[in-house]
Amino acid sequence: MSEQTILEKGVVGFPTALATAVGLIIASSVLLTATQGFGVGGGVFAAAIGISFVLMLFQVMVFSEAGTAMPLAGSVYDYINAGMGRFVAATGTIVAYLLVHLFAGTAETASIGLFAQVNFPFLESMPAERTWIIGVSLLVVFGVVNLLGIEVYGAFEVVLTAVMWTTITLFGIIGILKASTLQLDGFFGTSLVGNDLSAVLSMVGLAMFLFVGVEYVTPLAAELRDADRNLPRSMFLGLIAVAFAMFVYGAGITRQVPNEVLDPETGLSLFDTPLPIPAFGEAILGGFGRWWLAIAVLFAGAATLNTLLAGIPRILYGMAKDGTFPKVFAYLHPRYRTPVAGIVLAILLPGIYTIVIQGDIDSIFVLILAGVCAWLVAYVLVNISVMILRSIRPDLRRPYRMPLYPLPPILATIGMVVTLWFIAPPGLTRGAIYSRFFVMLAVSAVIAFVQVKVVSKLPLFDRPSPEELAAEEVGAV
Repeated sequence: MSEQTILEKGVVGFPTALATAVGLIIASSVLLTATQGFGVGGGVFAAAIGISFVLMLFQVMVFSEAGTAMPLAGSVYDYINAGMGRFVAATGTIVAYLLVHLFAGTAETASIGLFAQVNFPFLESMPAERTWIIGVSLLVVFGVVNLLGIEVYGAFEVVLTAVMWTTITLFGIIGILKASTLQLDGFFGTSLVGNDLSAVLSMVGLAMFLFVGVEYVTPLAAELRDADRNLPRSMFLGLIAVAFAMFVYGAGITRQVPNEVLDPETGLSLFDTPLPIPAFGEAILGGFGRWWLAIAVLFAGAATLNTLLAGIPRILYGMAKDGTFPKVFAYLHPRYRTPVAGIVLAILLPGIYTIVIQGDIDSIFVLILAGVCAWLVAYVLVNISVMILRSIRPDLRRPYRMPLYPLPPILATIGMVVTLWFIAPPGLTRGAIYSRFFVMLAVSAVIAFVQVKVVSKLPLFDRPSPEELAAEEVGAV
């Protein structure tokens, strides 16, 4: 089989891996979520972030072991496949990555346009329903970037992420050190949802959205130099970098921007909109600060789109290699060695939906939380699969072996289940979120069944070994 059917090995290093971990998480939509969370939850939301951070530390331990034992582009799909079989793996991966991309990717694409409209003065006259042009244009640009190869992707991702993270962190620190413009109850402000444990847990689902996606480094494992070392290191350091940035950003913006009520009838407040971002920039460094922060927020959205367009096509590539996704997604560009069909699909899904909703990201907020449910379920499946592999394949090479096993996957799973139970923040119901999640899950299961059983005629619950999956990816079978 031609080498042009496999991804190029060892072409990017640790900076790209770290930028991927941070760049995917800190997005325009994540900044909006963090702003809303601190606005309504104050210190309670900060506590929820702390809980989410600890849960994700355990989850990163699991992904580090799985990713170094199976450094494959299929990533999550391969980990679940080796432990629980093709049907479960295909269903979990489609619902947690492809369908989530439809909603979370759309939210990010739409958020880019809405943030640009309020952050850049020359765009203030643009109607909200036309802001999709900005986000979709960036989506196409970074689609082309990803088509040109993993090294081009990496160069852009490192620059975008460095500017974005440094700016958000610096503005947050200055906001903390600078004299506060208002009186605060506590370091992060007053909670409007109560202060008991149930109030904290009700915010954990929202806080998890600030961290999910750190594992998007793992689809790059096949193209990453020294993956045994760089894969775990990038995820751990990336998680810490994101948590630090979110804490200082939240503390800084709540000190410098008053969360005024904009509409007494609906209860809409300033922090429920993108407007605090330009106000925060001006409070820190005046007009120059507004422009600087506006560019950083634009870079945040661009870095996220860039990472989505790198990670998802590689996961689909791994699935196609195993026969659980259409074979066209295993095709690589003969010169740039990039998964062309996957990149095109990753552009079309959020691009079309962004045009359809025309700037109304509130219409998919519940779907984003349903997507978080899907993400957490996939994490649980990975945890179970890693424990199964520990049992049936103790001989498997594991360059990173998680400490205190089996506590990390057990505690992470318990935490994810509790988060799923408390997924609904104030103002939403679990039923509204669960109903959408189960529809997504059912659609994914049907797609997986048809592709695995009908099209590829593979056993639904057959568990290929890690060695077989590795051989498939390099074209040895």
